[in-house]
Amino acid sequence: MKTLKQILLTITLIAMVPVAMAQDLTAKQVEQWLGAMPALTQWLSQHEEKLAADDVMKESASMDQVFAKGVEQLREKGLYDDFNKQVTKAGFKNVEQWAGLSQDITMAYMAIEMENEMVSASQMEAQLKQLQAAEGLSPSEKAMMEQMMKASLMMVQAANKVPAKNKATVRPYAERIAKQFDEQRTDPHQH
Repeated sequence: MKTLKQILLTITLIAMVPVAMAQDLTAKQVEQWLGAMPALTQWLSQHEEKLAADDVMKESASMDQVFAKGVEQLREKGLYDDFNKQVTKAGFKNVEQWAGLSQDITMAYMAIEMENEMVSASQMEAQLKQLQAAEGLSPSEKAMMEQMMKASLMMVQAANKVPAKNKATVRPYAERIAKQFDEQRTDPHQH
């Protein structure tokens, strides 16, 4: 579950947009994305206080909504143009293209990790029901845990829809992607 929390944080920080259908990923795209992520992550970390990740998760019912709200926040906070310069400098057409690619790669990685952890949507739904019926927790503790469980369930459901081809493309890069997520979590610019 630690990995799921890392991915959840990453997804909300990445500020992705919805993609109606996942694109077929190529090794070249994954390499480009991995090469760009350190600089883009640093920029996002420096602006983290303006980009309220928790709000995005609370207000979203699906992963696509999480991703759309991220770009919306960039616009609302006046950060879109600056971030767009960063992504174009990294070789992407614009924020939306980078974000769509980020979504596809992140979702494929998450699906691979969930296969490894043998997490199923039905297991998560059962755990959520147990939590909702649990006694002995304060309302705020219960609400926080419920929000985390719902976000995790949402991720599992989204991961189940990832095309096998994308998982196959991302699988050889899984270790490097995990390292990228770990570096984001331990970035000294984060508060």
